[in-house]
Amino acid sequence: MMNVVAIIPARYGSTRFPGKPLALIDGIAMIERVVRRVESAGIVNRVIVATDDRRIKDLVLGFGGEVMMTSVECVNGTERCFEALGKLSPRPDAVINVQGDEPFVHPEQLKELVRLINLPNATIATLARPMKASDKGLGDKNRVKVVRSLDGCAMNFSRSPIPNSSGPWLQHVGLYAYTSCALEDIVQLEATELEERESLEQLRWLEHGWGINLGLTNHKTLAVDTLEDLEKIKVLLQGGESLL
Repeated sequence: MMNVVAIIPARYGSTRFPGKPLALIDGIAMIERVVRRVESAGIVNRVIVATDDRRIKDLVLGFGGEVMMTSVECVNGTERCFEALGKLSPRPDAVINVQGDEPFVHPEQLKELVRLINLPNATIATLARPMKASDKGLGDKNRVKVVRSLDGCAMNFSRSPIPNSSGPWLQHVGLYAYTSCALEDIVQLEATELEERESLEQLRWLEHGWGINLGLTNHKTLAVDTLEDLEKIKVLLQGGESLL
C-alpha cells in the first residue's frame, strides 16, 4: 500500500461565502468537521489543511490539526495541494484532495479513492454517484455529470446533461486522488478551450491524455457554497445525519 496523505485546500476569500472554512456548523467550524471526517476513515497517513490565511491556520492549530501555509496565488485546490506536496517530508506516494467545504465527506469514499490510486498504472482517481432517470439535477449546471467507460475510467465531464437522453446518469463527486508524480505533472499542463468553456479543470487532464480512474459511491455529499447551504446542513442534522 502507498503512503497516502490527505490535503484539504481551504482559502478564506470565497466570493460567494467569505470565511467559509470558519463557518460554524452546530458550534464547530466547517474545516474542523472535514478534518475529523477524514481522520475517522483511518486510511491516510496524514491529514493536512493547506491554506493562505492566518485565521484558518490558527483555528486548525487550535483544535490540534496539521496545517501548511500556501500562496494566495494558487488558482484552485489542485495547485494548493501541489504546493503543500512540495513541503512534505517524507514525500508521500499519493495525495487525496478533499474539498474543504464538504463536511459530509464519507470515510468509505476516501477508502475507495485509496483503493483506486493503488491499482496498477493508476495516476488519477475520482468518484461518481449513480443517479436514476427520475433523480433531479441532470439539467443543473452546478451538478457536474460524467460518463464512465467499460473499464472504469472517466470518458467525459460536463455541466450539460450527458448522456443527452432520459435514463440513468452519473453525478461527479469532487474528490480526487493523484500519485505525487501525476500531481507534479498535471499542474504544468496548458489550459484547454474545452476546460475553459466548461469551467472543469479535469477536462484539461483528459485532453492531455491522462487517464482518470472513476469509482462509484452511493453516499450523498453536500458542498457548502452559500449561507443558504448552511441551512440545508441544519436540516440534515435534524434528520439524524452524523457529521463526526
